[in-house]
Amino acid sequence: MFLSRACYDSAMNSPKGSVKKRPPRKNLVALDGTMDRVDRIQVSIWEKGKDASPFELRIVHRDAVREHVDCHNPACYNGGISLGDLLREMVRGRQEEFIGTSFCSGQEGDPEEQGPHPSCATRFEIEAALRFR
Repeated sequence: MFLSRACYDSAMNSPKGSVKKRPPRKNLVALDGTMDRVDRIQVSIWEKGKDASPFELRIVHRDAVREHVDCHNPACYNGGISLGDLLREMVRGRQEEFIGTSFCSGQEGDPEEQGPHPSCATRFEIEAALRFR
């Protein structure tokens, strides 16, 4: 009986309220024909920064390409990078390799609060290689 009351005690911390999420973005790079001209693709993306989630995203299949890579910084909202824009630019110019850094487009802080919010400090290091048909 003691365990039952302890586990369901109303004084326990309730889970955080629902987090507002933006609607999912359309995967335009898969729909607009950009990948039709690509025979092989290899993309590696590393998220770097003070509060970033250090991970590596690897894409080696054309069907796995996504339009947007979200930022995992817990203080960031509406952040990430547009992988689709980079790939469209590479295909348009028939550029076979890209090594560079893109900065997160989001802002840090509470989106509900007024005032200027600082830009997210997360960056994404990108290596991309395309082989055209």
